[in-house]
Amino acid sequence: MPSALQFALRAGVPLAALLATAAVHADSERTFERQVAAQPRGVVEISNVSGEIEITGWERAEVSVRGELSAGVERVDVSSEGSRTIVKVMVPSHSEHGGKADLHVQIPKDSELVVTAVSADITTTGVRGVQRLSTVSGDVSAEIAGADLDLKSVSGDVRVKGQGQAAQLRLSTVSGDLRLEHGAGDLEAHTVSGTLRVSLDSAHSVHVRSTSGDVHFGGRLTRGATLDAASVSGNLQVRVSAEGGYGYEASSFSGDIGDCFDVKSERTSKYAPGSTLQGTRAEGAGHVHLKTLSGNIELCDRL
Repeated sequence: MPSALQFALRAGVPLAALLATAAVHADSERTFERQVAAQPRGVVEISNVSGEIEITGWERAEVSVRGELSAGVERVDVSSEGSRTIVKVMVPSHSEHGGKADLHVQIPKDSELVVTAVSADITTTGVRGVQRLSTVSGDVSAEIAGADLDLKSVSGDVRVKGQGQAAQLRLSTVSGDLRLEHGAGDLEAHTVSGTLRVSLDSAHSVHVRSTSGDVHFGGRLTRGATLDAASVSGNLQVRVSAEGGYGYEASSFSGDIGDCFDVKSERTSKYAPGSTLQGTRAEGAGHVHLKTLSGNIELCDRL
């Protein structure tokens, strides 16, 4: 039976054109694979411009990198020295369109992980060490387990899933949405126009800021904990309970304030807009402070 090449030749397709097409196709689907030894509690740094970065923690004392590389990628450098392992996607400086690399990286589960990307999506699973993740327009999905997390995104969406273990969590986006599930410990979260949804199993200190995005918060505070949430034009919806209760103060310049305590908000001035809601739940051991300029506020101590 004649081969595809024979059919093409009989149809008058030049052999040189067929070979060139085959070369381009092969180059556009290049694969990469490498393994290097790494310390169980070392630092792993990964950088990529475009594509995807999937990181998984495992029990081995080595870093394994697999990748699918487009034609615009020059190479992937993988090096390990001392306690530091570096994985870097190299794109020619003269490239007009850049290159895309989809990386699948396995690292020792207790490693400190540092990832930087431009338009690449980032996904981490099974990593128990500190994570520092940064991307410009890519989405980020991270699992955490009792170690600190520092995550920054500009226009990508962010989703973080914890296991209720205390950690220092610092999360920020500009236009992307941000979602945190089963977090614990101390939280700082900032967004400009994205929606922020936070669920905390236990927290001692919470600082949440938004410009025009809405904030939906639900969680439990430890005794004496503080929750501080503010927005300019976004709405604040807060459902929070606390060991020992909390004193609360909510204020808005032009937005409405409501609660599930059957307490009515009061005007801050007889002659100017603005309202405030103050009171104490249980012992009042903690403190909740909520403030908006034009957004509405809803506060409840039932989750």
